[in-house]
Amino acid sequence: MFAIIVNPVSGGGKNAQIAKQIEALLTQRGETYQVFETANEGDGDRQVRMALESGCDNVVCIGGDGTLSEIVHELAGSGAVLYIVPSGTGNDFARALGLPRDPVEAFKAQLDGQRTAIDCGSINGRAFINVSGSGFDVEVLRKTEEFKQVYPGEKAYRKAVLAVLSSYRAFRSEISIDGGEFRPYSGTIVEIANGQYIGGGMKVAPGAQVQDGLFDVVMVDCVPRMLIPFLLPLFILGVHVHLPIARVVRAKDVVLRARGMVVNIDGRLEEMDEAHFEIRPSALHIMLPNK
Repeated sequence: MFAIIVNPVSGGGKNAQIAKQIEALLTQRGETYQVFETANEGDGDRQVRMALESGCDNVVCIGGDGTLSEIVHELAGSGAVLYIVPSGTGNDFARALGLPRDPVEAFKAQLDGQRTAIDCGSINGRAFINVSGSGFDVEVLRKTEEFKQVYPGEKAYRKAVLAVLSSYRAFRSEISIDGGEFRPYSGTIVEIANGQYIGGGMKVAPGAQVQDGLFDVVMVDCVPRMLIPFLLPLFILGVHVHLPIARVVRAKDVVLRARGMVVNIDGRLEEMDEAHFEIRPSALHIMLPNK
């Protein structure tokens, strides 16, 4: 049985319309389903628990990366199959999986696809699906929330980049990789990546794979503010990892710590003094489109 997880009022009611189309597709195929409506941010966990307790073994998530991140904590390790219907602002994880941009077409492609197991990450024991980290990106995400009222997702993110340049300072912390000693880190950005993209298509971790049992830890050194607009196109394309200012390390376990640190978790911001990242190999089951 399918569970459809949706916030019916998000997207100005767009997601409710998408849910109706998903229901129609399942009905045409003779599949049974239940709809589980989230009432507010953080309610996805509860709805997924209810779905699993009701006997649903297929979970359809209508939303963006934030909604996905919210529900994977309950789904990881459950054996239930996740179907991604990308209808958020950036839809970066759907992009990493090569899903069609149209949400209904993405669902159709998965219905006719192949079941496979993929990795997810955890931060302080809570699962996340795409990318987490801190630095310049945190300030940009804060500003993006303001610009989203005026500009579509990808454009809002890029406008926010320019807006924070005048006040941004280097991110300072300590980092330990795979149980190694803590070393001081000062840079522009550090990202612990399971997926490849952030910010509506910026290829922060071009080498990241969701089935290799490893994070790509991407660290970019401090760069002058005036150079960031010129480096941004390289960051979008994923070319930055080939420059001397960047370093990529593959790891299973990462600890990042700094007093009052704010961490980006799949587009959601949380404050913490220490972030312990662990990879969870093959913890999620999804349907990938046939090539």
